Amino acid sequence: MLHRLSRTLREIHRLSREVPVACFQDAAFEAMKELVRFDTGYWGGGREPVEAVVMHYQHLHQLPVEMNAAFEKVKSHPKHIEVIFRCVTNAGQAQAFDVRESGTGDFYTPYGIDQLVTLYQHDADLGLYHVISLFRSGEERFTEPERLLFESAVPHLLDARRESKLLHLSGANRDACPLTPAAALLDKEGVVHFARPAFVDLMRREWPEWRGPFVPEAMRRVQEGSFAGEQVAVRFTPQNNLFLAVARVKGPLDRLTARELEVAKQLARGASHKEIARDLAIAPATARNHIASIHAKLGNSKVAQITTLLMNEGWL
Repeated sequence: MLHRLSRTLREIHRLSREVPVACFQDAAFEAMKELVRFDTGYWGGGREPVEAVVMHYQHLHQLPVEMNAAFEKVKSHPKHIEVIFRCVTNAGQAQAFDVRESGTGDFYTPYGIDQLVTLYQHDADLGLYHVISLFRSGEERFTEPERLLFESAVPHLLDARRESKLLHLSGANRDACPLTPAAALLDKEGVVHFARPAFVDLMRREWPEWRGPFVPEAMRRVQEGSFAGEQVAVRFTPQNNLFLAVARVKGPLDRLTARELEVAKQLARGASHKEIARDLAIAPATARNHIASIHAKLGNSKVAQITTLLMNEGWL
């Protein structure tokens, strides 16, 4: 059993790197069938409070899309609330149900669901809930070994989902993320949807009492493209309707102005001051002044050293 669990988890983490993000959840569900027999599945996540949770995403595996709307309607169903309360109270522990015995058969049986095993995961750092459920039809219940296998796999599924999102945003960011691991996905309101642990650590370096899901007010102007605090700098890159936030400890490059940073990137690519002036539409003398300022602010670093700084901080 342990060998089967290990093999499946390796496959799930491989999928997070190699499968397109839009296909990852379905691929992960299919991989889970090596561990537990099930017919359909649900994967969702949102932010607190759970009694009025705002869903960030809902994914149905081999179920009709209209079931998403049905989930919204059933939130007020007393028996469904009772089941959710039990799951939230026991967050991190898988719960197995017969839908008729739990009083939720009216909702589930029209979709061919008789048995389910579900697990709610609470991320206290970010104030988020994630839930994964496996469904099957018929009288055959999920066994205790199946429940335990599912419970062991869910944290890996959630980690792999996060990495899939952060690694596959775009070609450029796919290369940059492994070098700058303190990454998160935010919406335009500054709500964190996914974050690597290193991102949380850096937030608390700047704001020791910080807790999600909202980033601190000073950081919510994501449309401006960057944030610089006392100790931490963050760069925001639009990604469809979200923003990729890459955080780092402030370093020597933060001494440069935005224009000097552009000049430094051109220098690192081997451009002369005349080429820089042409590309940035500035006078050659202005380009020379920027170059002199860059060297002064970075301690007269050589171009190779400037290039290394830019690469380490994800600018190249």
